[in-house]
Amino acid sequence: MTAAHPGRLVALVTHARHMPAVERESFGLRAREWAARRSGFVFETCHRVEAYGVLHEESTADSDQMPQGGRRFLDEAVVRHAIAVAVGRDSVVVGEDQVLHQLREAIAAARGHDTLHPVLERLFTVASRAGRRARSWHQGPSRSLADLAIEAIQCRTGPFQGRQLLVVGAGQMAALAVRAGLAAGATVSIASRTPARAEALAARFGVRARPFDPGSHVGASAGIIVALRGVWPTSAATDAALAAGAAIVVDLSVPAAVAGDLAIALGDRFVSADALALVEGSIATPVDEGATRRLDLLVESSAAEFLAWFAAHDRRAAAEALAERAESERVAELAELWRRLPRLDPEARQLIDGMSRHLATRLLREPLERLGRDPDGRHERAIRELFGL
Repeated sequence: MTAAHPGRLVALVTHARHMPAVERESFGLRAREWAARRSGFVFETCHRVEAYGVLHEESTADSDQMPQGGRRFLDEAVVRHAIAVAVGRDSVVVGEDQVLHQLREAIAAARGHDTLHPVLERLFTVASRAGRRARSWHQGPSRSLADLAIEAIQCRTGPFQGRQLLVVGAGQMAALAVRAGLAAGATVSIASRTPARAEALAARFGVRARPFDPGSHVGASAGIIVALRGVWPTSAATDAALAAGAAIVVDLSVPAAVAGDLAIALGDRFVSADALALVEGSIATPVDEGATRRLDLLVESSAAEFLAWFAAHDRRAAAEALAERAESERVAELAELWRRLPRLDPEARQLIDGMSRHLATRLLREPLERLGRDPDGRHERAIRELFGL
């Protein structure tokens, strides 16, 4: 890819490692407008807000969109980042599954609105395929953010074996938290804004359902994992029991579900989703260096596949633009000739038209053949410069 190419890939990336949730949320509002103007889409998870788009001319305005802590990727850097995200290499929990599912949902939504640029469509097709391949390497259940939450609690309180864990929520992340808690030996209970959903999830795992606002009983919990869309409206009794108890509260929700006053009262017993991203290295299970290396090689090979396709795309686009330019000039010259020779008979006009078409084809043969064997893009760049394409 070159600056001369009419479609540069751009990604505006924010992550919990570098930017707090409130600022990411604010950035997300602007990012959606930015992506809509650039045939792109926005990808959001609890730890990241990323906007992908295609620039049709060089612009410095995009850097103005980035708050402090955000990053702006161009061209090949976009390709490698997108694929690294899809395979889980850029996740807080390396190789986790949820990010691929979330990414595919975001792409499907953009396709549904018929707004996704074909180059981005191709990039994320390659990225999704790489993500599926990476997932096929896993043996047994994949680690998730919920596992990290369990580890964060155990780092502060010791093993969960035989102690109580309350999971607040009944969605996918809550289910992962229940599974991780049971694997750690905890006695798990579930609370949800919708009691029927709590009961259904509890029945699925063979655990108990609790009231959404547990009151003083919450003080018996060693840990609480909150995974909600929206706030957790706790009562004064629940807040008092949590403040007086020893429970570690991990809020995986973004925006945060735990009220600010309660988070302050909990002090260092409160762990936000952003905090998990910042301390990942100190509590996560040691990364398998062999598996990480395998993911890195997959990113590189998948990026090379896309970039090879894109190089051919550049050559095809340059060839089409050159042919269109030649035909436009040929037609304009013939129109001028017909104006100057209005009495020229149809047979002569047909002969001249055919000769000019043949001449243009012969003149274009060599440039087009060179574009067909242009491994480093040098000929494509030269043709664009010479003919102002």
